[in-house]
Amino acid sequence: MDTLDRLLTALAVRLHAFSVCAIQQGWRLAFPSFEAVTVHYVLKGSGALRVGNGPWLAFAPQSVLIVPARQPHVAGEAGAVAHLAHAADRCTLLGDGLVGFTAGDGSCDTLMVCGAISASYGGALGLFDLLRDPMVEDFSASSTVRYAFDLLLTEIASPGLGTQAMTEVLMKQCLITLLRRHLLRDDIGSPLFTALQHPRLARAILAVIEDPAMPHTVESLASLAGMSRASFAEHFARAFQQGPIDFVQKVRLRIAARLLTTTDLPLKVIAQSIGYAGPTPFSRAFRNAYKADPIAYRALGSHDEREPE
Repeated sequence: MDTLDRLLTALAVRLHAFSVCAIQQGWRLAFPSFEAVTVHYVLKGSGALRVGNGPWLAFAPQSVLIVPARQPHVAGEAGAVAHLAHAADRCTLLGDGLVGFTAGDGSCDTLMVCGAISASYGGALGLFDLLRDPMVEDFSASSTVRYAFDLLLTEIASPGLGTQAMTEVLMKQCLITLLRRHLLRDDIGSPLFTALQHPRLARAILAVIEDPAMPHTVESLASLAGMSRASFAEHFARAFQQGPIDFVQKVRLRIAARLLTTTDLPLKVIAQSIGYAGPTPFSRAFRNAYKADPIAYRALGSHDEREPE
């Protein structure tokens, strides 16, 4: 579980709530392509999701729908005679930074709260960047997640001061549950973690997560993976769109960012715990990645607002 916690830390993503969607029965709502990964949380109602020209994917209440970046999609009634509304044409301001999209007369036969995950964030793994196909995850059997959905429904019923912040916290809780579920799956069918399930790459990745302070090199990681240096570097870059040492650096700094905002550990201790010789080289690397000095970053408590570049 410690490995899982470290991996979830490295996977930390920025999720921002931006809309509430009300879809009347017999209607569907069309979204344009966004530069961000789009996440829809189905609070009530059922229907289907279609991304591009792909198949219709059924969803039910307490489902999370994840749409890859730069792909248009529609949600709602899948029938051929359904009415179509375009989100851009049916937009109203709800308050506290949230907007409402409506398909139909405003009836909430299907009600969703929607968020966005930057598709180009600088997280260590960038696994959402690798997502090519949509996902529909049913959480109706999870009492914990159902409770989060109930709170979301209550919160957006009367949007006001703090609604967006509360919504994002609840949405992120559900997203972490989804990540945990996929990480612990026994089969190899997860569209999010196919790269991690490459057995050789996984050994190297977990070595970095479990012991970021080790003097990892391409050669040492390739040896753990049982691959030649060239083959390992090629496979790693193909899977994660970054080099192995870039990955090591981002994991270290992401863990440091969490330690800065959740503990009072001195910079020297944090630096040594993630493999830096001292606070000076650590501060230099952190500043280059986060555009902020570690002390200033700690004072701002901004661990959920920035990612290493």
